Amino acid sequence: IRSKADAGTSMSVLDSAAIRGMLSQLDDRWATYYGVGNDAGAVDSLQALLDGRYSGLGIWLRRADSGSRQVVVASVTAGSPAARAGLQVGDEIVAVDGQSVAGADTDAVAAALRGPSGSNVRLQLAETSGARRDVALARVDLPASPVSTQLLTPQIERIRIATFAKGVGADVAADVARARKTGVQAFVLDLRGNPGGLLDEAVRTASVFLNGGPVVSLQGRSVPFETLNASRGGDTTTPLAVLVDGGTASAAEVLSGALSDRGRAVLVGSKTFGKGSVQQVTHLSDGSVLELTVATYTTPDGAKVDGVGITPDVRVAPTESPEVAAERAVAILQALIADRN
Repeated sequence: IRSKADAGTSMSVLDSAAIRGMLSQLDDRWATYYGVGNDAGAVDSLQALLDGRYSGLGIWLRRADSGSRQVVVASVTAGSPAARAGLQVGDEIVAVDGQSVAGADTDAVAAALRGPSGSNVRLQLAETSGARRDVALARVDLPASPVSTQLLTPQIERIRIATFAKGVGADVAADVARARKTGVQAFVLDLRGNPGGLLDEAVRTASVFLNGGPVVSLQGRSVPFETLNASRGGDTTTPLAVLVDGGTASAAEVLSGALSDRGRAVLVGSKTFGKGSVQQVTHLSDGSVLELTVATYTTPDGAKVDGVGITPDVRVAPTESPEVAAERAVAILQALIADRN
């Protein structure tokens, strides 16, 4: 007797469908299954991204909101192919190379966008204005570190973190040490559009500005209550402002929440995304990968973030130009520098 699987549907496809069906019944909107075969590329691309080695277009992605299946641009790397083509934060990715990505996971869309340097990809976008347009981009090798710096004034430096990939904490520490030697007296930490990444790197970055003490507390069904602390010896005196917005999520909310609760920084911008959970990646024996939420987290003051987000100290409407929040942060830091002097 020939089964339906023998007639054209492989058992691996049926297994993947069954697992995804089971995951859809869980109360875990971040649960993801990567089957062997085509899904392997998504796993490899995600790992490369977290390792800080990748080629692509220079954009970071997120869900449009906490309950949406739309994937939108969370941030655009300056000087990247995406920036030169005019992609904007909030633009929805509708199709990649003519294939609709409706309902696809963020990681799967990101994997489709990445590829060998020099290769081309066609995107269909739904802009925030409602207009649709097609754009062709060439992938390029992108910087190993998602950390970039810019002097806003002779005394104030902006440190932009696009995502928390491997090595980010060390890069921020090196940037702060270098800048202070050149006369910088305050920092703007720009976490707008940062979708998160490695929790350990967020804690290491917090350690640059804290002298020990709590950064985040975790608790889950199989995860006992645990508090992750900053390392001792961080810079606790240089004035600091943190820029956040609706694209600031996950590990980026861990960092901004810790610096705010500990009284170390002034938060400027709009309310953050509200992803206060931690996912664990499990590699199964057949080569497939399962990603499940294992814990939720709270800030040092015990505030929950999941589904709530973090409200900044100084609010700037999300409809304002990005430079408005930066200008507010600079004004605050200039006042703090004047008070110190």
